Amino acid sequence: MSMTISLLERRILDRLVEQFAVPDDTGPDTGWEDLGFDSLALVELGLVLEKEYSVQVDDVELKEAGNVAGVAALLISKGVSGA
Repeated sequence: MSMTISLLERRILDRLVEQFAVPDDTGPDTGWEDLGFDSLALVELGLVLEKEYSVQVDDVELKEAGNVAGVAALLISKGVSGA
C-alpha cells in the first residue's frame, strides 16, 4: 500500500466504500480481484466515475488500471484534477 494517498485516490476509495461496500481499510494498491470485482462491478464503477468526473471510462480501461491508484492516474490522463 502507498504511504501517501492523493486526494483523488481518497475520493475514489470513499466512493468504493459508500457504493460498493468494500472494506474501509482498502488501499489504492488493492487489486480488483482482491475486492471481488468482476466485469459488471467495473462497468458500474465506470458509470459512477463518469457521473462524478464527467469523463468517459469503460470497464476495459478500469480492468487495465488494476486498482484505485491506476484509476486515479487514468482520470488524471483524461483531464481530471488530482488535487
